[in-house]
Amino acid sequence: MEGDKTEMRKLKMGLILVILVFSGARISSCSTPKVMPKAEVVEMPTDDLREGRNLFNSHCSSCHPAGKAGLAPGIIDKPLPEFLIRFQIRHGVGVMPAFDEEVLSDQEVEKIAEYLVYLRKENRN
Repeated sequence: MEGDKTEMRKLKMGLILVILVFSGARISSCSTPKVMPKAEVVEMPTDDLREGRNLFNSHCSSCHPAGKAGLAPGIIDKPLPEFLIRFQIRHGVGVMPAFDEEVLSDQEVEKIAEYLVYLRKENRN
């Protein structure tokens, strides 16, 4: 049974990597910006989105400033659906660490994913 879980995790990781490759995600060798902007430019219409922004700023913005490329690739310019964003936060991909339940609850992960989807829509305008 433990082997089934390991195989399922490997399958999921392979799937997410394939999706990231086809969505244009890439690890780039970018220099660290001198100022790491916080992702607070866009007005958030709901408490959940505001909390998602705060959680993102606390846990993600040091590598993805304002959802854009910094130490890591930009994430608001990728067409990943919300469920894959949640998967990537929870399991990590490549050099990105996994954020387990001790660090972020499922509800917090969901709020970050909702925030990123909203931010992506706002940046298309």
